[in-house]
Amino acid sequence: MGLRSSITFLAVLMCLAIECRVWAADPDPVQAIDAVFQNWNKPDAPGCVLGLKRPGLEPLVRSYGAADLEHEIPNSEATVFEAGSVSKQFTAAAVLLLAEKGQISLSDDVRKYLPELPRYAASITISELLGHTSGLRDWGEVEAMAGWPRTSRIYTLDDVLAIAARQERLNYRPGTAYSYTNTGFNLLAIIVARVARQSLAEFTHERLFVPLGMEHTQWREDFTRVVKGRAIAYELGHAGYHQNMPFENVYGQGGLLTTVGDLLRWNDALTAGELGEFVTREIMRQTRLEDGQPIAYARGLFTGSYHGAREIAHAGATAGYRTWLGRYPDQQLSIALLCNAADADTTALAHAVADQFLPSAAPPGAQTTVALSAAQLAARSGLYVDRRRGVWLHLSAQDGTLRLPNGEVLIAVSPVEFTAGSISYRFSGSQHLTTQSADGGVGEYLRGQPWRPSAAQLAQFAGSFHSDEALASLDVQVQGERLVMTPADRRADPITLLPLVADTFEAAPIGLVHFGRDHAHSVVALEMSNQRVYSLRFARTAWNSRLTPAAGGPPPAVSCLDSQFLLAHRVSPCRP
Repeated sequence: MGLRSSITFLAVLMCLAIECRVWAADPDPVQAIDAVFQNWNKPDAPGCVLGLKRPGLEPLVRSYGAADLEHEIPNSEATVFEAGSVSKQFTAAAVLLLAEKGQISLSDDVRKYLPELPRYAASITISELLGHTSGLRDWGEVEAMAGWPRTSRIYTLDDVLAIAARQERLNYRPGTAYSYTNTGFNLLAIIVARVARQSLAEFTHERLFVPLGMEHTQWREDFTRVVKGRAIAYELGHAGYHQNMPFENVYGQGGLLTTVGDLLRWNDALTAGELGEFVTREIMRQTRLEDGQPIAYARGLFTGSYHGAREIAHAGATAGYRTWLGRYPDQQLSIALLCNAADADTTALAHAVADQFLPSAAPPGAQTTVALSAAQLAARSGLYVDRRRGVWLHLSAQDGTLRLPNGEVLIAVSPVEFTAGSISYRFSGSQHLTTQSADGGVGEYLRGQPWRPSAAQLAQFAGSFHSDEALASLDVQVQGERLVMTPADRRADPITLLPLVADTFEAAPIGLVHFGRDHAHSVVALEMSNQRVYSLRFARTAWNSRLTPAAGGPPPAVSCLDSQFLLAHRVSPCRP
């Protein structure tokens, strides 16, 4: 065997030893990539810009659709987009730079820097803010429950701190569970400003963007500021596309303005360790729960795999912007995707691009499955409600399978265990279902009997409810055969409550509403829940009982004792 043959043979052995990945045979995949974005490559619709880096080749940038429909400006390599939650890794890097210098510790109680926050039974650490295990409610969801979702009014970082400071409860004890919350990263932005004595925008400009040559990257700390080359964000409605811009001065959880070229540069810096050993290591450190269980979230980044390849990525969504940034270190593949259309599924689009370069998915290993009888499947079908997280599942037995509402089949691996995608389902007895997702989220579902209340039963829930935590009041009324909930200061935005199980209603798009009763079985409160806010309580007000008229009679007079409630409803109080 000659020297060249020997080298080739050794190279093949080494490649097998490290599971070499085979790249797509076509060195110029532009045509295949363009096909992925064919629905976004229209001059009269918003679109996307894709940035791609492969080993040994120049970066590839492809632009699709319009950046500005009114002025007919196309998207281009220079177009600036808002990065949504892709921004979180930059906030995390800023925090880690401070920790590297000893200016903060990741184990510090956040109240050391934010004394405005309540003293909960257990303290929250900076590390728990970084990993979404703090238990803090998501401020945007709290405001949505109050009737003022994001983009409906202007919010600032001061507003976020005030909202967080009003929360008397956490979703759970810090460190014991995972729930994605923007609040943590907004509080980190405030901590950086207080410790560094300059805003997060100024700190990252000096310490990250300038040193790395990210010339087009900045924060949207003032939404009124002119940003040259910025794409307008759009959302598709019945009458076509409408602008959907993030008119708020909240940032740190999102709000990064950037280009695909700058994001590819950032990926290169993380891969090459240009931020230093400490930051490079710690930003990739997977979060662990108190019991030692690792979750997919690191510090502003999700860690996982795709087609068997290690994937480090994060998606983003703010107003009408949709984004995705990821890298496959073992294949030296880096992808940045920025879109200005709310209906762009950037994760699916980015994965379709990655498919052109990653090896085909290896055949799955022999998964142990079991065949269940029709009776066994029927016993698992039904309605399951996780009231704590405000989610529910309808499982149905169809064609010898158990299926989710979208038709996806649950694969039985035992009589009580099923899988679908990256989520596992485990039944306990006939009433309980537990789900476990790859990102660390755990669902606890209770089987319920579908409920169809009578008009008389619906009338029991009518009244007014107030929350000091949300700083809001809600009016619940019966309209025809429906129960409708309306924020007291937004009469034009009612939400129809659709009954699920006894005393519990679906309140799209917020989540679940559950009405609580006292020992006399009278309705005394309602709680709203979703996956980012658990059990936000609105107490029934005294005003309620006096405003419920007798059948056919006029409403009773209002006493001046109700002035506090009137003020909460933006009504001038009566005078004695």
